Amino acid sequence: MSNTQLKLSAIAVLLVGRAGFALADTTLSTIAVSDTFLSSDPTYANRDMSAFGAMQISANLPDPIQGINYSRTLDAVVAYDTSGLKAQFDAQYGVGDWHVTDVQVKWYSNFDILGIPAHNPQFNVPAAGLFNISLLADNDWFNEAAAGADGLANPDFNWVSVFGAGGTYSDLLNGVQTLGTYSYTGGNYNGTNNCSNDVCDPRFWDLGANATLFGTVAGGGIVSLFGSAADNNVTYLINQLTKPGGQSQIFVSAAAGASASVPIPGAAWLFLSAFLSMLGISDRRSSLWRLKRNWAA
Repeated sequence: MSNTQLKLSAIAVLLVGRAGFALADTTLSTIAVSDTFLSSDPTYANRDMSAFGAMQISANLPDPIQGINYSRTLDAVVAYDTSGLKAQFDAQYGVGDWHVTDVQVKWYSNFDILGIPAHNPQFNVPAAGLFNISLLADNDWFNEAAAGADGLANPDFNWVSVFGAGGTYSDLLNGVQTLGTYSYTGGNYNGTNNCSNDVCDPRFWDLGANATLFGTVAGGGIVSLFGSAADNNVTYLINQLTKPGGQSQIFVSAAAGASASVPIPGAAWLFLSAFLSMLGISDRRSSLWRLKRNWAA
């Protein structure tokens, strides 16, 4: 090992051991606990759309390829219980001694080729476009104890009960927060079998640094997401829990420290300055000086 490498190794040990923090994040994941979709199609507007194998985000479009000449809108709704992730982070870092750094969802699609229908009349034909993922403040649309392995929503949760006059879930979108707008461009795979035996197209969608989202995850709460069209073109099919091997997942990254900003104590910098002087790298232009300056900024 060269003298320079030895010095850098000493810096790394000091930063982690003396200052008491680590730079690496830990990422954990869990599958959804419930998922469904809402359809404005009169045939399905009063129906529970859980356990269909897939859900869909679609603009208000017809599906003439499958004989549907009227337009219908479809919205996806999915929930994740993050209590298990919190327990694992607590065990690794200590209760209250970690913070969330990133949250993403992984959604699969076994009908991903644009322009080719999924052979189910309840779904529109996949089409490229933009869609939103939003965070719901209301989790009353499902009961985790009753959802079971299929992730069932409440039997009366449907388009009419959400958007109809006086609907049971008419407050579903109260307090909703848009986490991001995303571009769906389609893929190269279609299939009718399960995703354990076939290659379904998975995509990660980063949910951004929303304070409410991060707080919910840090508290081990339920994250309910609402997927909706953001233009007049998109149709994006997403596999439900009932599609083997293609269940949607949430991925949470966390790092040590109670907040995202974990300053190195001044005493540690003094110790490092003295130690680095002995190593001959106390020049203000050194990488460590830049690290200290950027950390304090």
